[in-house]
Amino acid sequence: MSEGEDEPGFLKMIRAPFLFAILVPLVSVTLVSTSISGSFNLFGFVFASITGFSLHITTNVYNDIYDTKQGADDQESKENEFSGGSGVIVDDRDLLPKMYMIARTGIVVGVTATFFLMFFIDRALWLPLWIVIAISVFLSKYYTAEPFKMAYRGLGEVVVVLGFGPLAVFLASFGQNMGFHPIILAISPITGLSTLFIVWMGEMVDLPTDLKGGKIGLVARLGFERAKFGMIAVHMIALLNVFFVIFFFLNPGWPLLIAFLPHIFLLPKLIASLKKMDGYGEKIDELSKLNFTLYISFSLFLMAGYGLDLILQAYL
Repeated sequence: MSEGEDEPGFLKMIRAPFLFAILVPLVSVTLVSTSISGSFNLFGFVFASITGFSLHITTNVYNDIYDTKQGADDQESKENEFSGGSGVIVDDRDLLPKMYMIARTGIVVGVTATFFLMFFIDRALWLPLWIVIAISVFLSKYYTAEPFKMAYRGLGEVVVVLGFGPLAVFLASFGQNMGFHPIILAISPITGLSTLFIVWMGEMVDLPTDLKGGKIGLVARLGFERAKFGMIAVHMIALLNVFFVIFFFLNPGWPLLIAFLPHIFLLPKLIASLKKMDGYGEKIDELSKLNFTLYISFSLFLMAGYGLDLILQAYL
């Protein structure tokens, strides 16, 4: 850390704004579960949320630790707000002990909250709950840490979809005593795919430094030009999943149509912006902001659609 520069605060160290990614599946599934069952398990929601947020914080912090130690984060990635990491320890390795403490505390808090969650859900869900937690804890560290380094071996995108899709969805579902209901299974990939909007863009932003650090994710393997088409594909797959849920699972499903609105207005702009890019350059910031806006608006409209469906189920 340079002289006179303040130590980064806790919220920056845990990348607090990106915790929105775990909020979306937790809220979405709770709304859908309440719509199906007609009841809301308050304590189930509270303890599932504590677990989800704690393990997401652990994932964020471990990602920063190991990306920095392994050379995938540097000064350039630190200065870009759309980078996949915060870069808080790039200039100050003395923060490492504190970062390790935060990551490990996140696991302790998450596991403790899971223990309390058991008292508010059906006993039949205890085993699948702990399986989900065990997988989540494992992925939170070995997404970037040796010896698995999944994000370095082209598996990071799979981990993101799994973590913010099915794993987060099942955690929230268990909190509402829903288990593996067919509707829950049908919606489970959506939030994982939408989170990949951001992660994919972050990999495009970080491509030069990732390559130097040996972090060869799917974007790096595709190359920048083909990765642009990959980004559009991820958006389209998420929309197809929503379409599938609307017409084959939710009844009524039409309230969820509002989730398409952000893409109707912003996806053409995103595609046009991608076409203008002939390589890694200044326009990537413009593209990143547009993609981020699309992710946030899609997530908000998705939750609103689930909420509207719940209201219609309750009063019509």
